[in-house]
Amino acid sequence: MKLLNILTAVALTATLASSNDVMKKSMSLMELGMTQIQQGFLNNSIDLIQSGTKLVKDGNALFSDEKIISQYLPENKKHMSSIAAKLAKRIDLDTTVLELNLEEQSIY
Repeated sequence: MKLLNILTAVALTATLASSNDVMKKSMSLMELGMTQIQQGFLNNSIDLIQSGTKLVKDGNALFSDEKIISQYLPENKKHMSSIAAKLAKRIDLDTTVLELNLEEQSIY
């Protein structure tokens, strides 16, 4: 378990160090977080789920501003930045619900 966390930290550090782009950082964090959440559910590990949820939230926070989103959209799709911002809010809401459910589960 600790080896997995160390490998994850090394992968995250390497990814963030090699990536200067907000979109790349955001997607890398979210991908790593989703992988940890999936592994947490498969291995019945609340710690992995919680750390994955935090990574997803951090990655989502990097890419939730409409101005940043519109920088990455093609000219004919810039009007869709509000949709992407709404999706970012939805991801934030879903991760918050997951965290609350984990806290409730740990009480029992």
